[in-house]
Amino acid sequence: MDFPKLMKSKEKAVDGLTGGIEYLMKKNKVDYVKGWGKFTSNNEISVDLLEGGVDTFTAKNIIIATGSEPNALPASSGLAFDEEYVVSSTGALDLKTIPKTMAVIGGGVIGIELGSVYARLGSEVTVIQHTDRICPSLDIEIGKNFHNCLKKQGLKFAMSTKVSSGVNNKEKGVKLNLESNKDGSETVLDVDVCLVCIGRHAFTGGLGLENTDAVVDARGCVVIDDHW
Repeated sequence: MDFPKLMKSKEKAVDGLTGGIEYLMKKNKVDYVKGWGKFTSNNEISVDLLEGGVDTFTAKNIIIATGSEPNALPASSGLAFDEEYVVSSTGALDLKTIPKTMAVIGGGVIGIELGSVYARLGSEVTVIQHTDRICPSLDIEIGKNFHNCLKKQGLKFAMSTKVSSGVNNKEKGVKLNLESNKDGSETVLDVDVCLVCIGRHAFTGGLGLENTDAVVDARGCVVIDDHW
């Protein structure tokens, strides 16, 4: 596999899709401003423009569509994102080489998707999941069959297991200390790259929502009614 060529193909696809969206906005006479926007009131947004300066926009209705970002492990874990050796789903899409070994912390849909991609590219992948089954939101029978399919693809699984701590030794690899949820036994796993996929949270920090009537819950999500 020519991995750099694969990544260039990915980048070309992304550029084409995002460029296409910009074209559609211009075609439909949508004003497009690049910068960091934050509320100063319910109906006013101040934007720090990427090209410099500040602009202000007023509207009767404002849609918040800022998406989400990956959850990180606690700072005490020793496994902070550097997007090179300890990576989020974002960093996993921008690796420079195919790692020989990879650990995926989290057996949900994002971790399984990316882990199976790198397994097919040749990485030895171990998925670490704190529950006794992957993708817990799936129907149980479907989940079991999916798990067996992934095993046949060569993925390894450490089920009912948590990562108690770790050490990012950069180019020397990432050391993970694992603990069984069943009997408390401990093992060590050394890998080239550690992919952390333990969910996502709303990307609402720094939007100035405290200057509005919006209510934000403990997960950072804007509380909405039946009409959004």
